[in-house]
Amino acid sequence: MGSAWLCLLCLAALGLVLLGTAEPAPALQPAQSPPGQSRGELELVETLQEVLEKLGSRELPTVEKRLSWVPLCEAGEPCAVRRGARIGKLCSCPRGTACNLFVLKCS
Repeated sequence: MGSAWLCLLCLAALGLVLLGTAEPAPALQPAQSPPGQSRGELELVETLQEVLEKLGSRELPTVEKRLSWVPLCEAGEPCAVRRGARIGKLCSCPRGTACNLFVLKCS
């Protein structure tokens, strides 16, 4: 959320800089821009639309990304890993099975 605000703040600052810069002579401006809007304003609007589309398409964090959540595994799959004297849990075994710490698989 903080990076989104920072991005919007940078875009707003860029817009102010673009509005404050000297524009070329009217004869050199493209005739495609609608009357009453400068090219800098159109670029700023396009850039802001792109940012809003990117922010809108972002997916919310799912349950799987939580640190306390452990994924489920099938019977016979590795459920733990041994690192020296410690054993780390990889996944939760299905109901009716348990993680066999000798072979490190659900059984």
